[in-house]
Amino acid sequence: MTNFPEWFSLNDGLISAAAFCNEAVPDECFSNMLEYLFRTIDNPTIRNQPETDPEIEIEKLCTEANQLSEQEFRLVLQSLAYLVKRSLKFMLKPSNLQADLRNHLQLTESKSNCFVKHWIQATKIILDALTTEEIGKSNQLEDVSWKVRAQLSSEPRQKDKLALGQLELKTAERNVNLELNSSELVEFYNQLERIQIELDSLKVGSL
Repeated sequence: MTNFPEWFSLNDGLISAAAFCNEAVPDECFSNMLEYLFRTIDNPTIRNQPETDPEIEIEKLCTEANQLSEQEFRLVLQSLAYLVKRSLKFMLKPSNLQADLRNHLQLTESKSNCFVKHWIQATKIILDALTTEEIGKSNQLEDVSWKVRAQLSSEPRQKDKLALGQLELKTAERNVNLELNSSELVEFYNQLERIQIELDSLKVGSL
């Protein structure tokens, strides 16, 4: 039985967009699209970026993707924006992310690797933002809230609901939302436990 990805819903639009990326979008143009999207979507450092006109940037990207019609370009950009947003809302392993892009969307290896590269850079920025301090404000964790919700499986032949835990990490600067399934939640817990063990060992060593 095929294991469908839980961080995005597979549909004809996504499949068509992936085919356009493989056949008509040069790797450099594809990378520029992802750079633009990861820079402008859910990025805590966007306020520090120089102001640019989104329409001008999109027009430049459209020119680079000159083998696509305007309609095809819009579909590709909207589909990549959806994937970027979804990838930033879930705790993912880079290897699983790459495998999902290759196996379910049939993106080429070079384009899958490119997406993972930009995703790693973007998530590092977000994590760094949570551990830094700004003038007069602290990014220390202030509160954690959670809830459980269910969504329908992305498998067309399967109507089972998937249970997802939603965590919200609140700081003085921003809120970070995570969606995790049961196995991801266990892994997250195990990571926190390893961090606690490391902190305890450092505390003992300083006595």
